[in-house]
Order: sequence, then structure tokens, then C-alpha cells
Amino acid sequence: MRSHKELMKDLSHRNLVIPYLKNAMLADNWPDSYQVTVDSRPYYGHGDGYFHPSTHGLMGERELYYRFHPETRDLMIPEDRTVQDQLTLSMGSALHAVCQTQFQMAKVLTPQNCEVEFIIAEHHVRGRADMILDHPTEGPLVVEFKTQNSRAFGFQDEMKDLWEMQLSIQLYGLGHKRGVLLVMESGHPYRMREFHYNRNDDLLARTFAKFDYVRECIAANKVPPHCCSKGSAAMKKCPARHTCWLAA
Repeated sequence: MRSHKELMKDLSHRNLVIPYLKNAMLADNWPDSYQVTVDSRPYYGHGDGYFHPSTHGLMGERELYYRFHPETRDLMIPEDRTVQDQLTLSMGSALHAVCQTQFQMAKVLTPQNCEVEFIIAEHHVRGRADMILDHPTEGPLVVEFKTQNSRAFGFQDEMKDLWEMQLSIQLYGLGHKRGVLLVMESGHPYRMREFHYNRNDDLLARTFAKFDYVRECIAANKVPPHCCSKGSAAMKKCPARHTCWLAA
């Protein structure tokens, strides 16, 4: 059973999805065993020609041009991955799968509403939402799930810009106005926080205009202006740096 203190905390924060996750975790009707499926396939954002909310939303126009242009997209410098990076990704995927399974046990999520795909054809955008809950009072509720290490979680008192971008695009692509971003600490004590979010149509208009402009530039073979300064920290990390500022 959940403690009275924990229940009052959820009520005071007006949480919409965390109570269902906690109740499912603490329920006495767990099956003797159940299978959690972790989708470890590469995200389809790599090389399918679409803009993706989680990858491209905050990138500059020039970087996007080089990433998507047929003559330069294969020249990008891949980011070096460490064992720690791979384990972090794997742990996040596992917690993601556990939470989806628990929401299904709580009867607020169906398998069909997990990893819901969408395409926004007019702006050449493709993505997928983690889940759409059948919320008893809110109706269909788009939920994006994130994990953070303990240090990052402790300082995260508002949504990151990329998270806001990602959730806004998901809500637009799925025809919803309101959603929730659920963040979980990826280690003990596994604290949780949720952000309630109304779709930002002004942000979407600017983002879609950027995507449209990049596609126009690619069609005309016209490189957009630089989106960072030569020698800057952003330039040194950019996968297009040797095609852009450092081109021979």
C-alpha cells in the first residue's frame, strides 16, 4: 500500500500519471512472472530522410542542410560512443519498457498505444510517441518518458528545450493539444517528476518553417548561413564541421 505522505505529495503536485505508475508497482496482484520487451532496434531517424523531433528539432539550418543533402549526408562525423553511453541507453530503454508494462497492468495503457508512430507529411517530419494513456479524467493523454541520472534529476525543475520541442511535435502529429512529460531518476531512489504541457504552436510554426527552408535550400543547392562561429565549442562538436567551416 502507498503511504499517506506519498499520496498527499502526489495530490499536492496534481500529478496525472505518476499515481497510476506507483499503484501498479505496489499492487498485490502481480503475476508470478511477466515479460518486459525492450525495443533495441536503431531509431529510424538515422537515414530515412525525415526530420525527427528528438534529433533535429534544435539543430541549425546549415547543419541540417549538410545532414540531409544527398552529397554531404554520408560525410558526417559520427559521435564517439563509450561503454557508459551504451549502458545508459540500455538502462533507459529497460526502465522505459518496465513503465509501459506497469501502465498496462494499471489498465490505462494498451499495447496498441505504445510507441505510436506519426508522419507530418507537409513538413517531412516523422516520429513516435512513447505512449498514449487512457486517462480516466483527462481522456487520451500523450506521455513522453525520459530518464536522468541522479545529479541531473536533482537540478531538473523545468522541461529542457529539446523535450518541449519533441513533445510539441508529437502532440501536433497525433492531433492533441495537451500532454505530459514523465521524468524518472535512473538509480536509487528512482524519484519521478511530471511536467504538464500545452502544445506550443508558435514554437511549432518556427520549427516547421526551419525544416521547410532547409528542404528548399537542398532542392536549390543553396547552403544556408552558418549556424555557429568558427572555432567555437559548437563547431568543434558538430558532425558537419569538416564539410562546413573546416572544409579544405
